[in-house]
Amino acid sequence: MAFFEHNELTYYSFGLRAGVTHLLTSGLALGGKKTLGKISQPVNSYSRFPEYHYFDTAIRDFIRTCPTHTDVKILDIGSPKMFGFYLASTTRAQVHLTDISELNVDEYRCMWRSLRSRALGKVSFSLQDARRLQFESATFDVVYSMSVLEHVETSADDSAAIRELIRVLKPGGLLVLSVPFGPHYVEQKRVGFSGAVRHTNDGKSYFFQRIYDWPTFERRVIRHTGQLHGIRYSTIWRKRTWLPRTWAALGEKMRGVLGFCNPIVSALVNESHHGVHQGFFADYAGIQRDEDVYGDLILTARKMAPLSSPRSMDKRAGVSSCALASAWPVGGCQSV
Repeated sequence: MAFFEHNELTYYSFGLRAGVTHLLTSGLALGGKKTLGKISQPVNSYSRFPEYHYFDTAIRDFIRTCPTHTDVKILDIGSPKMFGFYLASTTRAQVHLTDISELNVDEYRCMWRSLRSRALGKVSFSLQDARRLQFESATFDVVYSMSVLEHVETSADDSAAIRELIRVLKPGGLLVLSVPFGPHYVEQKRVGFSGAVRHTNDGKSYFFQRIYDWPTFERRVIRHTGQLHGIRYSTIWRKRTWLPRTWAALGEKMRGVLGFCNPIVSALVNESHHGVHQGFFADYAGIQRDEDVYGDLILTARKMAPLSSPRSMDKRAGVSSCALASAWPVGGCQSV
């Protein structure tokens, strides 16, 4: 069995090359700290590698079913931009990267300019709110969202977001998403941060994220996926929990300096299996801490195509061209 089960070195080396290329071509356009950070910590957390792996595998398997002349249209909802760059660099896809923060969009737009000449695909950017996407229905062949739904505020907004993701997905298209997952549901707050990432330095606590358990995920997400079929799940969790806690205790700055260790920490800590698994150790509460331990749940599914013969379906009807070239088993949900 391979040590790097989640292809950590592939994603890390791409991010490292991207950071170095940006430095060589654009200098310190993003400022010294951010520019060096793209090199020292190209994948921002050891916990990201399994998500990269499962998203990458699902999307590439889907693209292989598409006609070779087709430029697959992919929509990212607020995910780590380095993953979108990886997709656009290594496939002939049109990847549209979105974020709710203008700073994130501007930063990565600058970085992409140094990478696009060697990329197979294309990248575009826009500011988007996952609850109210500014795209027409049935626009994209693939829609993915990596650890984003949990940050969408108010009691029903994650449900609104999942409905929007499905709305803009073409019939026959692929949806991939992930959320934090554990044995009990909690809505975490974070001290001194608003909107998950904006520093306030006021000592107040603000909504940060939801950590879902299975009943809550069913109620808030699965209940709103009636247009999907062939739903599949994968669960990620942490083993050797002393190691992620020790890593967290180093502090944000030191973890950044030691970012080259993230692939190794991932290989030692992350465990994953297909299906829904809840019997792993977790430790978290209502206030977010760096030392929290929990897992992730990944969902992949296809949007149902219209009830008509394949010969009658075409792109004018909003049906993904990949749906005409592939067969996805219409299985039921994998459950616990």
